[in-house]
Amino acid sequence: MDNLKIIELLSVVFNILFLIFLTKEEKFCWVFGVIGSLLGAFVLYNSRYYSETLLYLFYALIGVFGYYYWNQKKTKNFVIKRMQWTKITGVILAGLLFSFGIGYLMSKTNAAKPYYDALSSVFGVIATFLELYKYLVSWSFWIVLNAYTIWLYEVKELNFLAIQMMLYTILSIYGYHKWYLKVTPKSH
Repeated sequence: MDNLKIIELLSVVFNILFLIFLTKEEKFCWVFGVIGSLLGAFVLYNSRYYSETLLYLFYALIGVFGYYYWNQKKTKNFVIKRMQWTKITGVILAGLLFSFGIGYLMSKTNAAKPYYDALSSVFGVIATFLELYKYLVSWSFWIVLNAYTIWLYEVKELNFLAIQMMLYTILSIYGYHKWYLKVTPKSH
């Protein structure tokens, strides 16, 4: 196994640990996410998925912020919330618009699959902010996004990352169920 594959596998291990502890709302999940994201960014850059590379660097930065933010939110008011459908629709439309713009910019580079890469990256950022602020809908975004990204990684033979996305899809379904049981019924 070459060094890039080893780094890819280590990234997957840390990222899976992140997601497992995120479903349990453990603040130290963010530490695993930072390490896994930095390792993943290195692998993705070497695979010429530049939008995904930026996304993973964003994940690392948001992981630092997430740990700090969750550490500050020890109150009973920091609960899982619902989002109104009109807001969800607006988020999706804005995400599609940004995806097209970033895809266009990345198409001017030697990026592999720039529009597809941008789509997963933009919605990854959106889903990350939704999970950071504990919106239940974040898991719905992750379920779709993780399933989509299986294909994106398979195209470049990033097999460990594709397996990670398979596991992420399953864990996202689990996370949705776990958070659904705790969601505040009247929150928006």
